[in-house]
Amino acid sequence: MVRCPNCGQKTSGDYCQWCNYPILRGKQTRDRKAEKQAKKEAERAAREQARREAREAREKARREVEEAKRAKEAEKQAKKEAELAAREQAQREAAEAIEKARREAEEQTREEAERAAKEKAKREAKLTTRETAKREAKGANKRAKREAEEAKRAEKAERKVRKEAEQVRAELYEGIVKLAIASPVDYEQMEELSEYLRQVQNLHLVLVGGSVEEDTKIVVSAEKPIPLVSVLREMPPVEQVVKKGKEIQVTLKAKR
Repeated sequence: MVRCPNCGQKTSGDYCQWCNYPILRGKQTRDRKAEKQAKKEAERAAREQARREAREAREKARREVEEAKRAKEAEKQAKKEAELAAREQAQREAAEAIEKARREAEEQTREEAERAAKEKAKREAKLTTRETAKREAKGANKRAKREAEEAKRAEKAERKVRKEAEQVRAELYEGIVKLAIASPVDYEQMEELSEYLRQVQNLHLVLVGGSVEEDTKIVVSAEKPIPLVSVLREMPPVEQVVKKGKEIQVTLKAKR
């Protein structure tokens, strides 16, 4: 009597009398045991391989997450540095505009003083009598008054220059800006203006539209602070640019 390896019942013969499973004897039994042992070892090796692959997959995923995090931080830092550089550039340009305006005002004042001195020399050459001396005295008073007025005008011009320079700094636009296009406007003019707007660095054309009741509207988005009014004034199809509240009104040149 032997025990069936399949159902566990005691049986005799070459086949189990309960489940008809072949009863292996001698070498066949050893071969089957060896086959089962090899199968177990293969399964154990497969489980070990699966665990190693899982560990490697987790490590790879962790490294990828860390690399993505570092890349995002680097991108954020680069964007911050670019914004800082743009602000510094705008400040430098504004300072240069102020200095240029001051030099021009000083040059104009010197030219006016030289003209006044030449005129004075001519008048003094003609003065030979007492009456001439009186006229000279009167002229001196007038010159003093004129020089005082010129000094006031020069001071006023300098204040105007400073004010315009401050306005230049204040006219830096960033984010969503609406452009109101004054009527009449035709399709070719709008296409030409739109094309110039697309060529402006750090400026995106968001929307072009309008209705019968309202003027044509163009919506743009500035990624960085830019002097949008100055940029528009330099465009060939633009006749006039006026800042009105939060909008910018643009008048195009008349079509010939």
